[in-house]
Amino acid sequence: MEIGQTTLAVMDTARLENAAELALTAFCWWRADIPKEVCEAYWRDVHGIMFARAPGLWQCRQLRLSGNRPDLWPAVEGVEFEVSEAAQPQGMGHALFLSEANLTAFGNNPLPKEVIPNDAYNFIGRIGALLSAPNSSRTLVDRISDRVIQGPPPAPTFVLCFVSGAGTTSTNAFHSYLTEHVARPWSGHPGVMRLRVEPLPSYNHSVMSSPRVPHQWPSKDTYLGWIELAVRNEGVVGELLACLAADELAEQVAAIHAYPVREIYTIVSAGRPTEVGLRGYPAVQTIIAAGASNQRSEAVLTILFGDAVRGLDQLRQ
Repeated sequence: MEIGQTTLAVMDTARLENAAELALTAFCWWRADIPKEVCEAYWRDVHGIMFARAPGLWQCRQLRLSGNRPDLWPAVEGVEFEVSEAAQPQGMGHALFLSEANLTAFGNNPLPKEVIPNDAYNFIGRIGALLSAPNSSRTLVDRISDRVIQGPPPAPTFVLCFVSGAGTTSTNAFHSYLTEHVARPWSGHPGVMRLRVEPLPSYNHSVMSSPRVPHQWPSKDTYLGWIELAVRNEGVVGELLACLAADELAEQVAAIHAYPVREIYTIVSAGRPTEVGLRGYPAVQTIIAAGASNQRSEAVLTILFGDAVRGLDQLRQ
């Protein structure tokens, strides 16, 4: 795939994300013996910036999650909206790769192959990472069009996680239902600002292996897909569910868990490390507060970080 700098400048967020063939989702639970704030800061400013220095990534984001919100939904017989506290992930890593070759380049690099997995134990108590099937993930709408969000999202945003129901005949059938009968109709609602659907394979083991970090899912109900949903206001979420056929929903879906996204940190965008990916968030905020615009110039960043600034490995496709 040939994507040049001029093309990148005019592509919207949805088109940029949909250029990627593969998506990786990592559900994360923090270590219980370390304060949550320390785990989250370490994830972003120590662990995260290593991803910005590895080849192959097209996009890399960290989503900080709040606790499940069952109150957002109208009651639907046969669909559960509650989930135990222990089973609720506190963070989600989301990465996109343009091609299998990019994923291979990423996986063979010493950082993702050895350093990053060995570092996970410093803040992660449990991890479950899944690689979606090629070209199965789509950003169906993005009216926010900010591909480098750093901090609280500009609109109420949720990660909606789906547990398949008793009527699901196969993983592919569930993915078709989630994409065509849930995500696509929802994307046309005027109150939806952003919607991305991520079908997931059945969870057997984490595709990202981290020594000393358990990979077993904390409950029997694993997720077979999730939707990233940004809305004008929280009331839109309930409206969306009310638009679905309740009997079909209850047949296909056993549970929906809604995790509010408190903050998003973009480490890599369109194959290029962001300033946060290069320096860490506190340094970038300090530079902005000081008005030190020279520190944000490409010339200075290139001297400091070399080819990582231009993302040459990722753009030469």
